Amino acid sequence: MIGGLHMGVTPERPHTGAAVAKPPLWKLYTLQTGILLVICTGLLWIDTITAYSVLLGGLISIAPNSYFARQVFRYRGAAAARHIARAFYQGETGKFLLTATAFAVVFATVKPLDIVAFWGAYVAAALSHWLVAAYIGGFRRPAPGPETRT
Repeated sequence: MIGGLHMGVTPERPHTGAAVAKPPLWKLYTLQTGILLVICTGLLWIDTITAYSVLLGGLISIAPNSYFARQVFRYRGAAAARHIARAFYQGETGKFLLTATAFAVVFATVKPLDIVAFWGAYVAAALSHWLVAAYIGGFRRPAPGPETRT
């Protein structure tokens, strides 16, 4: 009790800190992959080279980002700060290596490649990831409500 107010922390119920939920990034990656597959399926009717170029460009963006997110969000809480920091470095290094390797493999082995469709899909997947992640992360506009005065 502090000043007559019970804070809820007792030996039977110790303070464990705020529970912060993992962001639903798996939904983002599932949605991105699903949209990518639908677009590529539609492109198969138009041009096979464009279809697989779009697929490869999109996957080169989605797969390394999902690896990074999986690494980073393995740990939660202030007690795991050191693990979280290490996971960020490992995740970013792994993401960079996966992306560079995927680009090298595609450019070395995939012939012919529709380079405009490939880069367009890569950029579109990256931009959609950033926009949705920003939305999930709280960069949304605040809900309208009564103004508070201090």
